[in-house]
Amino acid sequence: MNNKLATIGILIVGVIAGISVDRAWHGPAKATAVDHIPVPAPASPDKEAAGQPQKAADETVNAPGGGFNPRYVQSEQVSTGTVPESIPVSGKLAYDAEHTHLASARVGGRLDEILVFEGARVKKGQALAKLYSPDYISAQNELLLAKNTVRTFQEAGNRDLLNDAEATEQSAINKLHVLGASDEDIAQLINAGVSSDHLIIRAPLAGVVAKRNMDPGAYLNVGDSLMSIVDTGILWFYGNVYEQDYSKIGLGQELQLQSAALPGKKFKGHVSFLAPGIDPVTHALSVRCDIPNPHGDLRPEIFVTASLRVGARKAVIVPSSALVRIKDESYVIIDAGNGVYQRAAVTANNLEDGRTAVLSGLKGTERVVTTGAVLVNDMIND
Repeated sequence: MNNKLATIGILIVGVIAGISVDRAWHGPAKATAVDHIPVPAPASPDKEAAGQPQKAADETVNAPGGGFNPRYVQSEQVSTGTVPESIPVSGKLAYDAEHTHLASARVGGRLDEILVFEGARVKKGQALAKLYSPDYISAQNELLLAKNTVRTFQEAGNRDLLNDAEATEQSAINKLHVLGASDEDIAQLINAGVSSDHLIIRAPLAGVVAKRNMDPGAYLNVGDSLMSIVDTGILWFYGNVYEQDYSKIGLGQELQLQSAALPGKKFKGHVSFLAPGIDPVTHALSVRCDIPNPHGDLRPEIFVTASLRVGARKAVIVPSSALVRIKDESYVIIDAGNGVYQRAAVTANNLEDGRTAVLSGLKGTERVVTTGAVLVNDMIND
């Protein structure tokens, strides 16, 4: 019995030893389905994190065999030159306060009749309203009495008393002027010899009635505003300049503006005011420009976009047809030769006469597509 147990033990040791030797020579045994634990494969490294080059913003396309039809795709050599340096300014239009006046009462009275209303265009001195005022009637009678006194002393030939009467007459005329009577009103009073029941309130300047503050029948005290009249031949543009650009701004610089409400029209003005400090909220400098508006095309409160000329600089100049707009970005298509076309992002400002100044993105030695740029760009997108 003991001999059998000893024999079995020797066999077990031998088997174990054999397995160990086999693993040493041939490697570990293949795992079974029971002891196999799957390990997930490591994630592929992110290309950007791994530092691999990204897809370039400038893309290329090859022309089809034989090249593009020259009727549809043409290229030109760019040129260089000195162009105006401008900065964008956004803002809105407002009435020119220097050309805005109030038609107000210089004497108390009842507003019996209004002759013009909002939106009416008036001339300087035109009648706006009729005001019944006992004080004005009394002042007219004083002038008539003084006039009669002068006539009396002229007939009597009393020179000393005549001088006093003439001084009283002039004082009465001045008083009527202070109350708002015009030279025409005073002349009519003297010719008629009878006082008028109403003082005519007249326009202090030519313009448009922008706002009316009283209705017929209202009582006006001295200084009360009847209506405001503005000269729309010149407007103010209020705009904001970014803080980093304010050092370039100066009085008298030219501003060119346009509005989506008036496509194709451009207006020019000049800087007339610079705010003394930077706005603490927007960190922008407020500027004001005088904008001539002789035909009345512009209206207050219209939002406009403008460019303020602050100097001159060297730039690459291309025909405006070479520019391709994609969302808020601008591009040109470079003709690299051998049928290769490349799209390049640029910063550009429109010039006059169908030209565009490219401020960055080109070296000045390139050829760009000037006809069919959109067509080539579509091929790049495809």
